[in-house]
Amino acid sequence: MKTKRALRLAILRVLPWFLAPALLAGLLWPGAPESEAKRSKTGRKPVPAALIRWPKSNSHYAILVDKSTQKVLVYRTDDLTRPVKTYRCSTGENDGPKTRQNDKKTPEGIYFFTGAYEERDLTPIYGPRAFPVDYPNPLDRKEGKDGYGIWFHGTNRKLKPNDTNGCIALENGNIDDLGRFITLHDTPTIISSKLEMADPVRLEKERLALELLVEGWRTAWEEKRIDEYMSFYGDAYFSGEKDRKAWREYKARLADKYDRIRIDIDNLRLLRHNGTVLAKFDQHYRTESFDSRGEKRLYLHKNSEEWKILGEYFTAAKERVRVAKKPEPKPEPKPDPLKPIRAVIDRWARAWESQDIEAYIGCYDRSFRSRGMDRETWKRHRDWLNRKHRTVRLQLDDFEIQLLGGERAKATFRQDYRADDYRDYGLKELHLIRRGGTWKIKREKWRALEEKTS
Repeated sequence: MKTKRALRLAILRVLPWFLAPALLAGLLWPGAPESEAKRSKTGRKPVPAALIRWPKSNSHYAILVDKSTQKVLVYRTDDLTRPVKTYRCSTGENDGPKTRQNDKKTPEGIYFFTGAYEERDLTPIYGPRAFPVDYPNPLDRKEGKDGYGIWFHGTNRKLKPNDTNGCIALENGNIDDLGRFITLHDTPTIISSKLEMADPVRLEKERLALELLVEGWRTAWEEKRIDEYMSFYGDAYFSGEKDRKAWREYKARLADKYDRIRIDIDNLRLLRHNGTVLAKFDQHYRTESFDSRGEKRLYLHKNSEEWKILGEYFTAAKERVRVAKKPEPKPEPKPDPLKPIRAVIDRWARAWESQDIEAYIGCYDRSFRSRGMDRETWKRHRDWLNRKHRTVRLQLDDFEIQLLGGERAKATFRQDYRADDYRDYGLKELHLIRRGGTWKIKREKWRALEEKTS
């Protein structure tokens, strides 16, 4: 070790000054931290690509396993720039993700801790503590993977790399320490062949785009727009015993059966592994005769440039069928005619902010014209701005919506737009038209205002 350090210092002394920083950044020296090299290009420190969104109300920690370095890393979810703890570990004897019982491989994917065992419950081989995880998870089962009994545990033997039957083993003192970061059924662990890091600005854009997708899926389901709802599902979608076609028929029957459907989503978490994103949230589904609460998991994968749902799974926390009673005559609440208009403006604003050009232009009518541009020219103009600016922030206030009759409406509001080092503040006016029950933007106007200061 001393010889290697001396050799490195000697090379630094003789290298030209302009090559020394590259060596230190890991560009010329094998084994130097890759994250530091990436940081030098953007000026921003990379963060784990797995942790896209994690609300503050959940566990404060996430546990990542990097099989390539045989390390367990603990990240605090409000500071992803560096791990709070790093432990040596040992994973499966054989490379690759676990697919079969006794293949001596460690699973790769997104998992949650399901239990905790103390020393009195364990044989000596597992050390003082053990924490099983939920392998195989629903996606594993969809892919035909089997096996069981994957634990994080200690060991009474000397810790050696790639020396387990598939579990993640740590030194006894470290498994005790790791336990203080684990909340059962809440703390995620992402096990990867190699830890993937990402630029935080790109990760933020992905978070906004995925939040927009989940909200669009929820709204289409709630409003019983079956064709739009099914557009969120990939061709290879399969859940339980239903493929995509059977799922569409099932949802269409429910849409016809119930007059009103309400879906509330809370506690949305977004985690990624190897190109697949898990959207995990609390779901409350209710109709006039049915009420269901539980945990929903959506597994999403990018199909070309679009995220599509490839698997959907629900675990009921409380489910009951209400006993039908003879209804008392009550006046039906009048539907709010402005609600669909507010919904399309909200989708438009979130798509603009997340720089999702397809979702954004989807809010515009085919007859749109503004500032001398038609819909296609407007799309190219906005796409050019998206490439120019890394981030976009919008704040909309003082809404006023008017129904003009003849399937037309006008919305006015104050708009505060910020993009990198550019900002404008003014009054935005959107003219909308309804075709086939769907509101779209037909024209928009904007004029600058002087911002009031307190």
